[in-house]
Amino acid sequence: MSTEEARAETTLTHGAYVRLGWVQDIYERRCQARRWIVAARAYLLHLIRCFLFANKSATYVHVVHLDVFRDLGQSGGYAWGVVALVHMYDQLDEASRTTTRQITGYLTLFQVNFVYFNMLRSIMI
Repeated sequence: MSTEEARAETTLTHGAYVRLGWVQDIYERRCQARRWIVAARAYLLHLIRCFLFANKSATYVHVVHLDVFRDLGQSGGYAWGVVALVHMYDQLDEASRTTTRQITGYLTLFQVNFVYFNMLRSIMI
């Protein structure tokens, strides 16, 4: 993908975002062209957006996540659990406001965390 294509996409979304459909198109085109590394980057971007960093938009990916998969060898060394928990707690903070009607995020991770810490607390008491 060229820089011009990326700029056109962010211009279309009016900000530092790209559409999930655009990411899916990149994935499909790169698979057809047998460019597996680029296809893997697009797939991972889609995966973290839909599961770890889910939000209410359901259609956009923040461009800050693009840089994470520039070097796939390094991305395995990131503390994904910590980052996911921070994002989840940010979503909980937003959900606790009186004007918010729904919660987003990877709530399964929250449930597992809650159970785990309750188990630790019962052992320590």
